Amino acid sequence: MSTIFRTRQDKWFIYYQDEWLYFHRSWTGNGIYKAKLNKETDGYSIKEFWAERNHEKYQNEDDNTDIEIFSFLIARGLLGIDVGNIYSSRNIKTNSDLVKGWSNFGNMLFNNQRADYFKDIKSALFGVAVGDALGVPFEFSSRDKMEQHPATDMVGYGTYNLPPGTWSDDSSLTFCLAEAFANHGYDLKMIAFYFHMWRKNAWWTANNHVFDIGITTSQAISRLLIILEAEDLQKLNKLKTSNQDYEHENGNGSLMRILPLLFYIRGMDPVKQFDITWDVSALTHRHIRAGMSCFIYLKLAEKILDGENKNDAYETTRQIVADLWDEINFPEPERKHFSRIIQNDIRETKIQDLKSGGYVIEVLESSIWFFLEKTNYKDTVLGIINLGHDTDTSAAIAGGLAGLYYGFEDIPKDWVSQIARKEDIVDLAERFADKLASH
Repeated sequence: MSTIFRTRQDKWFIYYQDEWLYFHRSWTGNGIYKAKLNKETDGYSIKEFWAERNHEKYQNEDDNTDIEIFSFLIARGLLGIDVGNIYSSRNIKTNSDLVKGWSNFGNMLFNNQRADYFKDIKSALFGVAVGDALGVPFEFSSRDKMEQHPATDMVGYGTYNLPPGTWSDDSSLTFCLAEAFANHGYDLKMIAFYFHMWRKNAWWTANNHVFDIGITTSQAISRLLIILEAEDLQKLNKLKTSNQDYEHENGNGSLMRILPLLFYIRGMDPVKQFDITWDVSALTHRHIRAGMSCFIYLKLAEKILDGENKNDAYETTRQIVADLWDEINFPEPERKHFSRIIQNDIRETKIQDLKSGGYVIEVLESSIWFFLEKTNYKDTVLGIINLGHDTDTSAAIAGGLAGLYYGFEDIPKDWVSQIARKEDIVDLAERFADKLASH
């Protein structure tokens, strides 16, 4: 692990080797700090911390100042968080105080970050799964039918005659993507393999049964299997296209499963984020429009995680996307498809003009509209379900945003209690959080 981090005064090169974290001022090459990390059962502790005291390399002699600088470098440079003043009142006088102080601080810092990952991942995964399960019984229902008999609670049977709490391919593929990250980090081969395992062996299904698989997704997984069997893995990075011959691959099947990618690309440059997002989207939906839809959704989710209120997050997203389009020369004919959501304000669209079919633009618009319009998780997912048509996917996508924004605690407990394999979902969130915290 290594990273370069710039402060106002200096640029730092930070790397990990043989249980030690090293902090070098990159403009001089001098090593200024080092700290030994010990892996604990519930996080990490820092047992030793050293600061350079050779005046030719580093002139500071105040331990408290170095503690402050080192704390800042870890929090902002490595973990991307602001720990505020939690360490500012430490009374460091001796070497033993220094070690003890950093052992306690290290445990708190690393454990808190892991806990934050777990909280957010759990909220996202259950946000998707609960919305999905709520929508499954109503799939293919018309809007007129939903107006006459609206969804109000978690029910079962309906379209597929399945018990309450049964989620569909939307959640299955979301969990497959999260599982790949938890086990392997970012690896297109393993993502593709897990998608194959789901379709062939009903892996990560609610009740050992694959149902509601889309035609585009099914065909794409067959294509992925051919690539995997031929071990021609470079093809996995060459699936994406803006060719209009593939315009039919703009269903909602990549958007419905994309949310776990947020935790890998968060904080990256938008151009790199889009490139990775399109790669992951293109495993099943190769066209650039589907890839851009996934990017817009993930960018809004990222701004939510950054702590922005949802309306500010949406405005920030619109600006970032517009800037990205200019930077990558996003095709002008494609831009028009996003006119309601980027060039214009989706909040000004009337509800009767929203659609909820299988087209990715429709569900992107409607999911963001309901997320911005409603004030809690329950109303967000029920509202979009009551548009009818592709109810499970629409609610999974909107539910992912609402779960992140309002938190797991805002999802009705009675709904969560009925979700299939809820313990497995919690375990997946824990393992994914552990993976993120270890890097």
